[in-house]
Amino acid sequence: MQTSFVVFFIIVSLLFGDWKRLHEFYSTLLFWIIGDLLYASLLHDFRVWEFRPVWIDHYILPTHTIIATAIAFLIYPSVIVVYLGRFPKTIFKRIGWVVF
Repeated sequence: MQTSFVVFFIIVSLLFGDWKRLHEFYSTLLFWIIGDLLYASLLHDFRVWEFRPVWIDHYILPTHTIIATAIAFLIYPSVIVVYLGRFPKTIFKRIGWVVF
């Protein structure tokens, strides 16, 4: 299941992401990755949730730590490039985009 999410978000980012402007989103990307990894390492024994591999994920993403790392390094960049790459210029469209 998690593998399919990773593949889905990579495909979506390749189709709709603005990879040419990645240097503009770099600080946001680092903030999200560092924050997620810091959370995962500090609260390793006190998790709010735990990722469990389902179906074929036992072979590709077998543990919670590997799944969380894949999310941090593959899904977050994909989502940030799509979200910030298509961020509107006008204030009302920006509010709508944030609410969306």
